[in-house]
Amino acid sequence: MAALCLLPLLSYADVSGTPTLTSGTLINLDTGATGTSGDLLWNGTALVPQTGAGAFSLGAVGSATYGSLTQSTVNIFPFTSSPITGALNTVAAYKTKTGNFGKLLITAVTAGSVTLQFTTFVTAAPTGPNITVIQNNYGQVPQGLPNFGIAPSTLFFIQGTGLANTTTDLQSSAAPGLQTTLSGVSVKVTVGGTSVQCPLYYLSPTQIDAVLPGNTPTGTGSVVVTNNGANSPAVSINIVQSAFGILFYNGSLGAAYDGNNALLTTTNAANPNQTIVLWGSGVGADPNDDDKVYPQKQDNLTSIPMQAFVGGVEATILYRGRSQYPGVDQVVLTIPGGVPTGCNVGVTVVSGSIVSNSVTIPIAASGRTCSDTNGLPPDLIGILTGKTNIREGVLAVGRTTSITNGNTTSTNTVVGSFQTASNFNASGTAVSAGSCLVTNTFQTVSVTTSPLDAGSGINVTGPGGSITLTQTISGQSFPGTYFPPGGTVPAGFIPTTGGSFTFDNSSGGKDVGHFNVSMTMPPAFVWTNQPQISSVARTQGVNVTWSGGAPGTTVIISGGSTATVGSKSVTVTFTCQAPISAGQFTVPVPVLLALPAGTGTLSLSDSANFQLFSASGLDYGIVAGSDSTSKGVTYN
Repeated sequence: MAALCLLPLLSYADVSGTPTLTSGTLINLDTGATGTSGDLLWNGTALVPQTGAGAFSLGAVGSATYGSLTQSTVNIFPFTSSPITGALNTVAAYKTKTGNFGKLLITAVTAGSVTLQFTTFVTAAPTGPNITVIQNNYGQVPQGLPNFGIAPSTLFFIQGTGLANTTTDLQSSAAPGLQTTLSGVSVKVTVGGTSVQCPLYYLSPTQIDAVLPGNTPTGTGSVVVTNNGANSPAVSINIVQSAFGILFYNGSLGAAYDGNNALLTTTNAANPNQTIVLWGSGVGADPNDDDKVYPQKQDNLTSIPMQAFVGGVEATILYRGRSQYPGVDQVVLTIPGGVPTGCNVGVTVVSGSIVSNSVTIPIAASGRTCSDTNGLPPDLIGILTGKTNIREGVLAVGRTTSITNGNTTSTNTVVGSFQTASNFNASGTAVSAGSCLVTNTFQTVSVTTSPLDAGSGINVTGPGGSITLTQTISGQSFPGTYFPPGGTVPAGFIPTTGGSFTFDNSSGGKDVGHFNVSMTMPPAFVWTNQPQISSVARTQGVNVTWSGGAPGTTVIISGGSTATVGSKSVTVTFTCQAPISAGQFTVPVPVLLALPAGTGTLSLSDSANFQLFSASGLDYGIVAGSDSTSKGVTYN
């Protein structure tokens, strides 16, 4: 499914307010009225979306983030029925029962009451064709990010409303080839004084797939859709020489193939020095092709500057050009000999300063089955991938240090979570040691969850004593999630020296049977050069160093930035992983170039190698521990 990045629409009669809710009160976010019916229920500790409504919490990020959210950004989040924790300065986006979208900020929490600031955007239905999204068909980088661009000869899609009056089959590019007018619909791109008509692959009222002609000039231009005589408003587009987008599936897995045209999988992993093929679009124009008729000529476009990186190591590109299909490209490369191995090794393609979307591929040092020190076994991934709904359990112990504007806050966590989830994602944000992966808020896959009962309590015993996790805090119920008494971990329960923790749910619950599982929490982990990093130059990379932790564990380096680009608030995050024995890691330039300039965070976490546990009623269970430090930084 294509990720969404909506452009401004005409709005009217927006609804705003600053209500105070007492426990048990609901608020109708379309009208601002409070009472016994509405979209969100304040239960004394959290805001709970009601049936037909949804929400997505951005965390306690404050008024600046609330102010940056616009009508064009609040409706892209993966709305769920999960409660919004009632913490001061929490910001959330929401969807009302009637389908309107909005934003809220928690401005006060006192004696069981909460005060909100909210705005609901009410949108007028557009008339005629209206464009809301333009993206590379494969890379799906949202417009407004620094690595957005559509190259000539790229297969791209337009999303919106009223784009066509009918839905067509996928058009064949065999003779006579793709047409520039189909069912009364055409797409015109204008750059400077030059206008081109785009060959069309597919039409529907909400999406058009087209090829940008190879003779389109580079520069800032505009796109107009004409539907049977009615023109859409012109929407800006950035045309660049080259901006490759990599085909991916199941989260972040790249659709990469071996020399036998077999898809790379956890049991058909690539090896160092092997040649593989990436499919996608956006290499750039080939003057020998017409972008309409199959087969296109397969010319190696070596004049177009391009680099490929596998696990952060530059790979040799053997071919870059058309795949024979109009707008569909191939990049053929050789996996470097010194590449990191694992089931989720990061891959990016760079055209000048434009970085492709980030994907992962499986690589094994030898043989065809990949493995990760801190990841699900390939055979379990194969089993889970075939399931529609996954019953999962997570038990975790954690120490967290947050540094903002020189102020340090430390938090200890012990938690259990049990749920049934749809859309199992074998990759998600997982990345193998030595690699990095970049994602953005528009790529988040919506997951439907429902809680599982694992018993009345989970007894946790560690070096600092014993506590019982339950599904209630201050009399409020949170099905499927188990917290320490009062929601707070007792002082000294997680010592800085680490140690063993055992989780036991006695006789089990109605959904999950008995388990008794132990894990070893790492000793204190120190980000040693943290005081020296307050800003990150995206064109130079950033090196982080550490000490402490536990031998054999892995360090997760993550970060992200949020910036308002035009009318859109854009958040991009990266995750890298390294063995703790390395003592340092440099986040590569291609990773940072995908982030917008602006404020954000940089974090390091020593993650204990998680263990699997089993219990009746679960497809899989994980128990893990981590010690992390997060700091506010600026990405320049």
